Amino acid sequence: MSAGTTTAGIPAARPPRALGLAWLVLRQHRTTAWTALAVLAALCAELLWLRGAMTAYVASHGLAVPCREDDCAAYAAAADAFRLRYGDYLACNVLLLQFLPLFAGVFVAGPVIARELESGAYKVAWTQSVSPLRWFAAKLGLPLAALLVGAAVLSAVFTWTWRSVAHLDGGRLVDGSRWYEAFDALGPAPVAGVLFGAVLGALTGLLVRRTLPAMAVTAFACVLLYWPLATVRPYLTDPLTETRTSYLEVRPSAGRDAWGFERGTLSASGRRLPDTECHLAHVPTECLARHGGAGYYLDYHPPAHFARLARAQAGIVTAAAAVLAGAAVWRVRRLCP
Repeated sequence: MSAGTTTAGIPAARPPRALGLAWLVLRQHRTTAWTALAVLAALCAELLWLRGAMTAYVASHGLAVPCREDDCAAYAAAADAFRLRYGDYLACNVLLLQFLPLFAGVFVAGPVIARELESGAYKVAWTQSVSPLRWFAAKLGLPLAALLVGAAVLSAVFTWTWRSVAHLDGGRLVDGSRWYEAFDALGPAPVAGVLFGAVLGALTGLLVRRTLPAMAVTAFACVLLYWPLATVRPYLTDPLTETRTSYLEVRPSAGRDAWGFERGTLSASGRRLPDTECHLAHVPTECLARHGGAGYYLDYHPPAHFARLARAQAGIVTAAAAVLAGAAVWRVRRLCP
C-alpha cells in the first residue's frame, strides 16, 4: 500500500501546496525566527524596565510638575541627572528602531530571496507544479508578516515608554530624543519602514540574484532613500509661522517642544528673502536695511502635528512599497522559463 492511500484504497488528502511552501519557509528560517523572537522579548522587557525606572525617578525627584522660582536649581540638577542616566537608553532604542527597515530589507534580500535564486533551489519548487508567483508569495509572505508584527509590537512598546516622560519640562527631559528627532521610531513609522525595506529587499534579491551583493545593495539603497524622506518630512503638512522684527524674539508660540525647521528673513512686504545672516552682523538692523529686510520668520511644527506628519509619511512609504511590490511581481514573471 502506498503512502498516498488509505486502507480502503482511497487517496489520502494532501495539504495544500501553498501551506506546504509556507511550512518549508518556516523550517528554513526557524533558527532566525526563534532568535528574532528572543530578541524581541528581550527588547520589550528592557523597555518595560526603562519606563518603570524613568517614571519612578520622575516621581521621586518631583519632575512631573514645573519648578517654582525658588526651586529651579534643584529641578535643573535633577533633570540633568535624568538625562545622564536614561538619555543613552532612549537614544539606543531610537537608533535600533530607525534601522529596522534596513535590517528587514537585508534579511529578505539575502537569506529569503537571493539565496534561493543563487543556489537554484527555486527550480525544485517550480517543477512541483508550483507557479513562480505562488513561490514568491510563500517565500515573502511569512517573513513579511512576522517582520510587520514584530515592528508593530516594538514600536507600540517604545512609543508607550517614550510618552511617559516626553512631555515633561517642555520636552527637554528627553533632549536628543524629542518627537521630531525620534520620528522614525514612533507610531506607524517603523511599521511602514519595515514594509518598504522588506519589499525593496525582495526586489533587489530578484534583480541581483546573489546573496551577499543583494544584501549590500539593499543596505545602500535603504540609507540612500532615507535622506529624501527626511528632507521632505517637514513639508508633509502645513507648518505654523512666527514673525518678529528681532531674530532672538522669533520663537515657536507652541512651546519649547516645537520643531523649528526653517528660519529666514522677511521684506517689508512679507516676501521671504535669501538667508542674509544679519543676526550675526555687528549691527543687525543696518544689515537688514542693506538687504531690504524688515524682520524674521520661523516655520515650525508643534507636537500636535506629529499625528498628521506620521500618517502622511506612512502613506507615502506604503505607496512606494506597493510600487516596488508591483515591480517585484513583474520580475518574477520575467524569471519564468
